[in-house]
Amino acid sequence: MTKNIILIFAAVCSLQARADVQSTERDTVRHTFRYDDTELLQPLQPSYLDGVVIPARGNGNWFVSITGGATAFLGTPLGCEDLFGRLKPSYSIAVGKWFTPSVGARINYNGLQFKDGTLALQEYHHLHADLLWNVLGGGYARRERVRWTVTPFAGIGLLHHATNGHNPLAISYGIQGQYRISKKVSALVELSGATTFQDFDGYGKANRLGDHMLSLTAGFSFHIGKVGWKRAIDPSPYVRRDRWLVDYVNVLSEQNSRYAGQHDKDRRTLAELKKILGIEGLLDTYNYLFDDDGISDGNRYPKNNYSGLNSLRARLKNKHWDGKSPLERQAPNGYGWADSLQHWQDSVPVPGTEQPGNLPDSTLTDYAVLMQSGRECIGAPIFFFFELGTSHLTNTSQLINLDELARVAKKYGLVVKVTGAADSATGTADINDALSVSRAGYIASELSKRGLPSDKITKTGEGGISDYVPTAANRHTRVELFFPESKENK
Repeated sequence: MTKNIILIFAAVCSLQARADVQSTERDTVRHTFRYDDTELLQPLQPSYLDGVVIPARGNGNWFVSITGGATAFLGTPLGCEDLFGRLKPSYSIAVGKWFTPSVGARINYNGLQFKDGTLALQEYHHLHADLLWNVLGGGYARRERVRWTVTPFAGIGLLHHATNGHNPLAISYGIQGQYRISKKVSALVELSGATTFQDFDGYGKANRLGDHMLSLTAGFSFHIGKVGWKRAIDPSPYVRRDRWLVDYVNVLSEQNSRYAGQHDKDRRTLAELKKILGIEGLLDTYNYLFDDDGISDGNRYPKNNYSGLNSLRARLKNKHWDGKSPLERQAPNGYGWADSLQHWQDSVPVPGTEQPGNLPDSTLTDYAVLMQSGRECIGAPIFFFFELGTSHLTNTSQLINLDELARVAKKYGLVVKVTGAADSATGTADINDALSVSRAGYIASELSKRGLPSDKITKTGEGGISDYVPTAANRHTRVELFFPESKENK
């Protein structure tokens, strides 16, 4: 009874503990930004800042004005002649610049003749600098070309009397109207005045204003250099688009990183699969699955069929070798590869014994003796191909071969011979010699990195060669495996 009570109590406690533990599920929902590519890449229609204009191009809007008309002198004392009786011809030349559509400045010269207080004919010269204010300049904020301008102005300068030599200061003022005939030429009319001291004409009190020049002129203004104004574009829409594009680029970069990682993983997987298929002799059958970047067969580098490595593995495993790859479907004398291995195992004498074997071919026997003595390469050499003029492999996936080479050489104590070569069709003999040595040194260093002792590696350079077609095949390093040379044969 006690045992039953204890079991029931334990079961209840277990159920309660499970009820207290709330199950949690990992959130697999990810927030993904979605962008309308077509909208992001559409050209923006410009919008303009209200009331803001800039020069059309660079530092322009200079002008030269030439006008002619009449001038009347109104002095103190005035004299007995009326206004029309005082009119005399005059002219004006000005050079200036508009800094904004509303504000400009000029240097102006005008002069010729005038009648003084006694109605005597005199000559004068007036040079002054004026500040211009175009009251219609705001029109440029709505359109880039404005036909009419109305410009009051004021300034200061010197008024020269040619007879008595007086050069008093004079205040200049007036108003000018212009009509733009073309981009470079405008017609203008100007009503201007100048006020100076009373003794300018030799009559009146000094140091007191009272003499005046009143002029009405008309002429043309010629615009120099870059002319006009344009409305300032509002940058806000472009700033917003730039921010969207930055976010979009970040999203694409994140996606590319994920795809690059997956691609690298797939590439390594395919390289391993290709290596396994090559070792097992199935690469030719399934080669169509490995498209090498769409390169046509006529431009491919020679491929390693692993026959040398396969022969080495078969010989080391079975102690004897028939001189052919064990993966070949048909061996000499009608044997299949498995039968051939067994036949050689039964017929080839074990080194160190004097039992003659029943060998079908004495040539193969001689080759096996040379190979076991360390004077003949084991199987076929393995080639590594390089880019033109460098010690960089055409494809880093070739390094996969070195893993198996180093493993086999270490396991069975083999000697590795590394021979570099260059393409004799390009470069000088000195360059090709150095390049072949460099390529051999690169492969030798990679074998050392994989744990193969340096005393098991010999390296040499052939210089420039032309043994293979296409020419690019001569840019290689050849790796050969040997048994250590026996003391009897040294």
